[in-house]
This record gives sequence, structure tokens and C-alpha cells, in this order.
Amino acid sequence: MPNPHSVDERLEAQFSSWDIAPAAEIPELLFALRTHGTTITLFKDQVQQAFTAHVTQLEANSIRLTLQNYPFGSNPFQFDGKVLCVGYGKNCSICFVANVTAVEVDAIEVSYPTAVRIRKDRMHERFPLKVPVSVQWDKNTHGVIFGEVMDISLGGFLEGMNVATFNDSPRTFHCGEKGKVTLIKVDGQQWVGSAELRRAEMITADDSDSNDVSGPIRGFFLLGFSFLINGPEDTLSLGQFLEGTLDID
Repeated sequence: MPNPHSVDERLEAQFSSWDIAPAAEIPELLFALRTHGTTITLFKDQVQQAFTAHVTQLEANSIRLTLQNYPFGSNPFQFDGKVLCVGYGKNCSICFVANVTAVEVDAIEVSYPTAVRIRKDRMHERFPLKVPVSVQWDKNTHGVIFGEVMDISLGGFLEGMNVATFNDSPRTFHCGEKGKVTLIKVDGQQWVGSAELRRAEMITADDSDSNDVSGPIRGFFLLGFSFLINGPEDTLSLGQFLEGTLDID
């Protein structure tokens, strides 16, 4: 039996031709793995066998994966080390190297990657707006969030938007929250659908570290949403709403 490749050797041999994803896109790419149940193939340093898993949770400091094919009663990742994670999606394939941070019987937690490689020509562009579009997101029983759409991405599982909202009251955001979303043009035209919060970044007016701030904080939140498309009718109506709105030239 040949000596198994290390994670770094496998990364260079199989994925060196893939593009490096922009750092700002990494949270969205990881969120998509969980949302769409993408099967993750795992390669561990100096281990011949490959394993599969699904992303079950994006924790504050780690990614939780549930293993699919592992020896009963023994977790192959019980020792620290590097793991190469590869996910082949319908519209986008990504890979990254992480470190094992915690182990359970049928699950592991790995560190967030500092770099993600993506298969060429699979990323969906983000488009700025030519005209203002405001948004209203109803967090079900948790209140209504108002904001302005910053940009839109279209196609595949990366379809979504970035929204800026003023930090004018105490708010707590949790990734994975779903709610009704209404996009509104200045002429009153609306599109109504659903969206899931994928990330929330607090930007303070005085550039303070938000982890060390207590009491009212001046500034705004930058929220990333994924549209929850329920069928071709939603796709068609959203496309019609966005006609003449996106700067795609």
C-alpha cells in the first residue's frame, strides 16, 4: 500500500488550479454548505481512507460536522491534526484546510479556514444597485428590521443580499433566523419572499471593538441574507422585480 498523502500534499496535487475565494465571501460559502446539506469529503494527515460528513452547525469559533462513514465506536479524528475539507456542490465547489478542535463519538469540530479555494467559473458575482431598494425583514415574533440593500447575488445557492441597518435600538441577531422579507423600490414596487440570516457584523461609528462595548453603540449592522426560494415562481418574480435595478455592465 502506498504511503498516504499529507493534507498539504493532497491540496497542492488536486486543488492547486482552483481559485482563492475573496475573504469576504468565506462566511457565505460556509453557510451554503450547511444550508444545502452538501456532503463534505474529509482527508486527514497520513490517513489513507477518506471520510464524509455534513456541516450541522456554524459555531462562534468552529464548524461542527457530523461524520457519515466512520468505524463504529472509534472516531478517526480523535487526535489533533489538519483536515482537508472538500465540498462538491451543483453550482460551486470549495475546499479548505482546517484544524480539529473537538471530537465526539460521531462528530468533530474544526477551526474556521483562513483561506478557501473555489472551483473556477463557479462563483456568482455580486451586483451593486443602480437605484435604491429598501428592505423590511420580519423576524417572526422578534420584531421587524428595516434597512437598505447594498448588493445582490444571483443564481444557485449563493442567491442573496447584503443589507445595512442602523443600530438604533438593542438588537440580537442569530445566524439561521428565518423570516418574511419585503424589497421595496422608490416607486413603491415590492417583492415579497423569505430570507435566512447568514451573518451579522456590527460596525461602530467610533471604530470601537464591539466585544468591549457596553451600553448603546452608535453605528450600524451589515447583515447578509440568503433568499429562500420556494420554486420557479419565486425566481421569476424576483428577476422581474430586479430588472433595471442591478448594475451589471
